[in-house]
Amino acid sequence: MENYNLWQLIQNGYFTEACEKADLDFKKTSDLSHLRNKIYALFHLKNYNECILLSEKIISFDKGQTDSDFIFLGIAYWLCDKKEDAVNAWKSGLNSKYTDAAGGVELQIFLFFASVKMMDNKLNKNVLKRINKLVKSKNTMNYPGFLGKYLLNEIGEDSLFSSVSTVPILKERQLCQINFSIALKRIENGNLDEYIKKLKDAVSFGPASYLEHMYYLATGELEIMLSTRID
Repeated sequence: MENYNLWQLIQNGYFTEACEKADLDFKKTSDLSHLRNKIYALFHLKNYNECILLSEKIISFDKGQTDSDFIFLGIAYWLCDKKEDAVNAWKSGLNSKYTDAAGGVELQIFLFFASVKMMDNKLNKNVLKRINKLVKSKNTMNYPGFLGKYLLNEIGEDSLFSSVSTVPILKERQLCQINFSIALKRIENGNLDEYIKKLKDAVSFGPASYLEHMYYLATGELEIMLSTRID
């Protein structure tokens, strides 16, 4: 364990040790990547309030340039049952300079999630309009662009799965994203059992998927759904 780098600590389940190393590494270097890695460890520890505080600190340091920071902030708020704060956090990332390789589709997926769960038709329409605009770009060939097309019903599940990389690490990450997105369509159609099933699938692909924001929302949603469900 002593020879592990920060991400290896997370992959191997040493989350408290990862937090400690992140703090030490940031103190030495002032590199925000260490604090961003600490966020992953904090989510595994289910320390969502600390995730909120640290995400806000990172956003302040980075001047809100990176939308992934807002994604994590929103997830932490959502899992603290602060849904309006989560939506506002995700909306705050819409103008960030740095996005995913598809131009910001991932952030829209989280807003789509919120619109479905909160039954907010206005938010849903606005999100679908933004996704529709984004997927017209050539960047849509990059992940998570395919997921945007799926949410727009432009492609089906077969096309999603056929787009998955054969590179093992990428495959795990993309399968996490795909199953989370399919889960959203299931709950949109009122199918709670399939929603839960696809969330379970989303978090079943191993440590490489720890890099995906959707992994953490899926994990938290599963805990909420299973703890409140009455069969």
